[in-house]
Amino acid sequence: MLEFMEYIQLAFAEATHWNRDNSYSSLTTTTQSILDFSTPERLRVRLSSLSTPQFATSYTLGTVGLLDGSISYLFSTVPFHNTPSRSALIPLRKVSPGYRQVQAPVSPVQTWGWDWLLDGVNIPGLKNQTRPASSDGKDNNNATEDATQRKPTLLHASLHLPSPTTLYALFLRRISPTMQLSLAVCSTRGPPLSKSAPQASMLAQLSHDTGKYSNEYLFSTDNALFGWRGLWNFGPDPRQTRDDAPPPLSLLSAGAEAYYSPVSSLLGMSTGLRFSTLPAATDVPSSRKSSSSSHPTPISTFPYTLTLTLTPITGSLSTSYSLRASPNLAFSSRFAFNVYSWESEMVAGCELWRRAKKSTSAPDDGLEWARRKMRMHDFSASLSGSAPTSPLLSDPVHPESESASKSVGEDGEANDSVIKLRIDQSWNMRLLWEGRVKELLVSAGVGLGPGSFSPSPSVSSASSAGGSVQSGGGPSYWRGVGVSVMYSS
Repeated sequence: MLEFMEYIQLAFAEATHWNRDNSYSSLTTTTQSILDFSTPERLRVRLSSLSTPQFATSYTLGTVGLLDGSISYLFSTVPFHNTPSRSALIPLRKVSPGYRQVQAPVSPVQTWGWDWLLDGVNIPGLKNQTRPASSDGKDNNNATEDATQRKPTLLHASLHLPSPTTLYALFLRRISPTMQLSLAVCSTRGPPLSKSAPQASMLAQLSHDTGKYSNEYLFSTDNALFGWRGLWNFGPDPRQTRDDAPPPLSLLSAGAEAYYSPVSSLLGMSTGLRFSTLPAATDVPSSRKSSSSSHPTPISTFPYTLTLTLTPITGSLSTSYSLRASPNLAFSSRFAFNVYSWESEMVAGCELWRRAKKSTSAPDDGLEWARRKMRMHDFSASLSGSAPTSPLLSDPVHPESESASKSVGEDGEANDSVIKLRIDQSWNMRLLWEGRVKELLVSAGVGLGPGSFSPSPSVSSASSAGGSVQSGGGPSYWRGVGVSVMYSS
């Protein structure tokens, strides 16, 4: 489950219309969300709050051997008025990433009010760098327009305790409609009695997204590492596509990345392909909706995504296939092979969403027998299909119960829960449950596998996840178990 600050950062990307899918780093995000999830470590509690529409705080307390925790702050120039912040209202599918439906690439919003770029430039449809008001007299999102008059900026800092304390800081800024700058800093303080200077590193990333292609330029102070990542989308250029053009049904993307460090003479590179169906592929075409000779059927029965990645230097080859069999069920599999060592890896997993309907039954107040008695007088009306004529036949305690039952489908997502399962060729298993309990977002997971066997029954061992400790008796299949609880307001 994503942390609250990560959820706010995703809301920032959506508010600024930044396409996270149009990046080489997101090439295998769908597979990683289903197969590479992590289970909680012991017990962890998170308390978060969106104090103002532009300021958020978060506190974390965990017990992994010793007590540890973190304090986080976030500020954004873009207000989050329409972003749910209460844990009882946050959509679970936002904080529990699963199968991600890749969206068609779109051209960047060029009508944003970049004051220092648009000085003296006349753009059709704009007056003083603002859109004209709609003719129907309605409010045309004035708050959104005012927010886009300045370049969106996000500041985030997180301090992890206890010693050695670690400070993470993030500076994110949209410097133009197609470019975004990100600066991430990590500083770790040494032991209390150590006089050594804190270890610090900075990662700078400049992203350029045009819709048709994207480039990312990276620099890290750690070993003076330079990097580049690029992604190219086959098909028509969204910047030159007409508004009345039919939406694309699928998307084929190719990308690559390269890294080089002149200090350590480190060289790395990889390349990859992704083929994914788009939302229009599962929709019923409009031309077939009007046809009465046959039942309209979508072109594709379910969304799916295929990826292929290759690392030539290390000889690693990885393929993955993910599909969403239904709105609440998704499967994914990955096969990795190394041509130099002949080692292979096979991982399969699935996620199952469950919608718990809200209970609309009224509590027993001792008068239910009288209401049933009165309903008998309008029994003939119920047989004829007409509505009850007497106002006494309605429920005086919960008159809105009927309308509430109709809206269960709309509000049912507030009570969603998901079960994720993965297994590899060594029979290592992970099981994760994430859902809502009252006002809390709860994540509980367990890890099982033969890898947790102890070499000696008398020797105690602990898994790397810090979840199981074994002593005497015999081998244990438990590799880790934990619970994470998050509350936000």
